[in-house]
Amino acid sequence: MAKYCKSCGREYKGDFCEHCGYGKNQEKSKQFDKYKSNRQIKEEKIKRNAEGGRKPVSGGRIALLALMIVAVTALIVYGLIKAEVIKFSEKTDPIADYFEAIAENDYDKYVSSMPEAIAETYDEYIEKFGLSKDTFLKESYYDYYEILGDSFTVEVKCGDEVELGGAEIMDAEDSFKANFNREVEFRKAFKIYTEVKFVGSEKTETYFYDVYVAKIGFSWYVVSIDDYYENTEG
Repeated sequence: MAKYCKSCGREYKGDFCEHCGYGKNQEKSKQFDKYKSNRQIKEEKIKRNAEGGRKPVSGGRIALLALMIVAVTALIVYGLIKAEVIKFSEKTDPIADYFEAIAENDYDKYVSSMPEAIAETYDEYIEKFGLSKDTFLKESYYDYYEILGDSFTVEVKCGDEVELGGAEIMDAEDSFKANFNREVEFRKAFKIYTEVKFVGSEKTETYFYDVYVAKIGFSWYVVSIDDYYENTEG
């Protein structure tokens, strides 16, 4: 009666397969390894690891490790956000910061409302002419103090918004590169109608502005302002 090898499937007549050696005592068949299933190979690997003192990594341990990695990453991101390395903001936030910084004579707040490339031009100007930050900002808006008095506060109200289209954003990016020699990607951009009430020690005035803001990365920045005078209240 013909016999068929369980390893290679070929017919043989003796006590073991003369083709691949299956069934031959005390002799491991090299050909047999070709027909091992993935499951057999995996089981043998687990066995070897166990014999060598290495424990197999279970699905539960893999899931726990992945969870730990996610948790650590979340903590790092949280720390960066808290340190304001990564900032999430609304598109009107830099507008309020911009005008409040002028009233508070806060240079750091002022430049943080703008993209880094714009802020760097002010830093270079200050260094070139040996100015302090306070002096630079106060001199930049000296006409405000002349009209309003020695000090003033601001009330900022953002109104209608117009989202810029793709072509307008590309033009704005090209203009930015031309002015500041820096490549930039505006993920979104808006023109926001803004009313600012300046309440000074001598006079109160209201101005209206078309403020252009753009989203760069995770944050919004003021990139341009068109302003015009409106009225005097006292």
